[in-house]
Amino acid sequence: MYKKLIREIWGNNGEAYLVGGWVRDRLMGATEDEIKDIDLEVMGIKRDKFEKILQKYGKFKKVGKSYEIYILNNSIEISFIEAKTSIKECARRRDFTINSIYYNLIEGEYLDFFGGIEDIKNKLLRYVDKNSFLQDPLRILRTAQFISRFQFSAEASLEKIIIKEKEEILKVPKERICRELEKIYMLGIRPSEGFLFLEKTGVLEKLMPELSSLKEVMQDEVYHPEGSVFTHTMMMLDVLSKEERTLELFWGILYHDTGKKETFPKFSGHCEKSQEIFYREIIKFTESRELIDSVRRLVRYHEEPLEMLLKGGADRISVKKLAVKVDIEKLLKLYRCDVLGRGRSDNSEELDIIESIGAVYQKIKNDLKPIVRGKNLIEWGVKPGENFGEILKELYEAQLEEKFENIKGAREFYFSNLAVGLVYKGI
Repeated sequence: MYKKLIREIWGNNGEAYLVGGWVRDRLMGATEDEIKDIDLEVMGIKRDKFEKILQKYGKFKKVGKSYEIYILNNSIEISFIEAKTSIKECARRRDFTINSIYYNLIEGEYLDFFGGIEDIKNKLLRYVDKNSFLQDPLRILRTAQFISRFQFSAEASLEKIIIKEKEEILKVPKERICRELEKIYMLGIRPSEGFLFLEKTGVLEKLMPELSSLKEVMQDEVYHPEGSVFTHTMMMLDVLSKEERTLELFWGILYHDTGKKETFPKFSGHCEKSQEIFYREIIKFTESRELIDSVRRLVRYHEEPLEMLLKGGADRISVKKLAVKVDIEKLLKLYRCDVLGRGRSDNSEELDIIESIGAVYQKIKNDLKPIVRGKNLIEWGVKPGENFGEILKELYEAQLEEKFENIKGAREFYFSNLAVGLVYKGI
């Protein structure tokens, strides 16, 4: 569809070029079907004529202040300049040389003014123009994203300007920072390389001082021969395949051990402390209550599989009680990262407990719905009141401990164990 749009713009005496990610990814070997990001640059055509053409291809909206951008069908991003202008000057505004290459579909030729093709061959990240690079400070994080995603190296002058101007990142809205950090993990071949670059340039200390400071926190070399908590966290980022990764796991990995600095050297209570730090710091990046609650639970309970291992293994009741506190399947993925994200060669016991908990969970996951509801208590003669919730909580705890398995058993348990006691307590 976009090819037809390009041809129609040229047919109306305008100019339209494929730019950015589409060109870069094609030069890096991606097929057209594999390329998701389609960026166009259109110039030399009257706005009203251009918008009439766009209407033929779907719905569009305009965004941007410095440069006007049209978003077509929520998928195609089109930079628009009404007047005819120098393509080279347009390319100069772009962030990296690898993104400044234009492709003329009509002529079948690449327009490369700043050596982007050669930089792709050399796996090198260079800015196009030093003076304009930090007009959008988010490009600091995009550098880390491309290092992680393409395993490119940052050219010395690019690294130098980021070190010098690292505080500029604090001017970027938190929503944009959040999305770019998440891309480092979700799109990266080795996400750790992007975060190590941010640490090297001092950017991570500005954004996540709690994470950066973990370089100073050394761990028991028997269980963590990799050394510091920071090194361990970086190793965890690379454990899962792209298909397995989620945003909850990303934030869970970053913050799961942040409490170890304050609980050094024994790390007692570090899960609770890490949860506290996460809850305090995450609002710098997102206000998604669903995400925050999910990650908070993962951080708080991330050592529960180890606790089960130390207590002799996974049993139905322990797994049930854990499953009502945290998403078990995500927790086990986080724990797998925790186990494999270290320098130990033998992790067999920990990996076995993951399999064991997972197997038990599959057997009990349909037994977690509360058997007793408020209407059942009313049928049993309990008057609604302030203690209704307490009674239901006690009964659900008993259900998880397998004291009963149906409503008949629940009624018997209630009258045998709770009713008298509750009356005694004035309920």
